[in-house]
Amino acid sequence: MHIRKKLYVSILLTGLFLLTGCSFGKKTVLTYDGTFELELGKTKVGAAMEAGFTDQYSYSAKSRIDSNSWENFYAMKGDVTYGTMYAANKSSKEIDFEEGKVFRVVIDYEDPDYDTGEILINGVNYEGYTRDQIKEAMSGAKMTLDHETYLDFEDGKFEYTFQFDEGSETVSSISIDDGTDWELVIN
Repeated sequence: MHIRKKLYVSILLTGLFLLTGCSFGKKTVLTYDGTFELELGKTKVGAAMEAGFTDQYSYSAKSRIDSNSWENFYAMKGDVTYGTMYAANKSSKEIDFEEGKVFRVVIDYEDPDYDTGEILINGVNYEGYTRDQIKEAMSGAKMTLDHETYLDFEDGKFEYTFQFDEGSETVSSISIDDGTDWELVIN
């Protein structure tokens, strides 16, 4: 009887852990052209470089990220843009740029100079999506703002901001952030 009780309690605790773990275990994964996956807040900018992305339009002299700071990485492959990745250094010492973890990605679908490559956000390519399609695709997240030119959602610790040009119902840019910027002190 004592073993059954322990087994029952163990099963109950495991079930509770799994249920509560789901709400804290959310993640955001971006897939670039079906070949490179970036997990926001986990993937280092060096992994994007190893996957063939260049940073040709960022500040060219950067090789380090100051402590509690961040730097931009304008992800390009040839003449195709894949948005801006923001690489963070949460530590108290300077690190190599490649070691910074990507905490924010901004995708501009209306870049006047370059085509935007295929980018899936948790399996969805939002390019060309309307406000209603975004609301449907983000139905599992909490909508925090519904304005003429913005839709904001929170999903776990991640914030998604969809921007629309005035008078347009088609998304023009997306910003996804894991909240790291609030932890950093930029000098």
